[in-house]
Amino acid sequence: MEPYDVTSSFVQIVDAEPWEAREVLTQIDAMRSLADRLSALGLDDRAMWANGCQELAYRLVWRFGSNGESAMLDWRLSVEHDAAGRTVLTVKLAGRGSDPTARARVLSSWMLLEELAENHTRRLARTVDEFVNADDYEYEHEFDWPQLRAAS
Repeated sequence: MEPYDVTSSFVQIVDAEPWEAREVLTQIDAMRSLADRLSALGLDDRAMWANGCQELAYRLVWRFGSNGESAMLDWRLSVEHDAAGRTVLTVKLAGRGSDPTARARVLSSWMLLEELAENHTRRLARTVDEFVNADDYEYEHEFDWPQLRAAS
């Protein structure tokens, strides 16, 4: 496997246990909203999304032109405890170009890709929090209705 030209990692604390967060991430299509946003920019005819060979791994192959230049962007999601015992969602983004021209394009667009990845990491963390803690929010303001009792 060729080394990546560039990598970045983005971290968010989530209010869930790691196993709960992983369960949510495997049940939802974790990269669908990002794919939809990129599709809105017209990337559909030049890109292909695929699930990676590992759980919570995704790949975007982006074709630049007819001469075979392309970029490969790998997204890897993980959920673990940090040293303080908090649950941390990490999104690792790694990219490489197919040739020197493609590498230059990947590097020149990296700041935009980092912004997309950072915002997507925040969105995933909110989604995990909402799914895992839905019952907490749902019953937060539950009212105890008075009970009728038989007269004695």
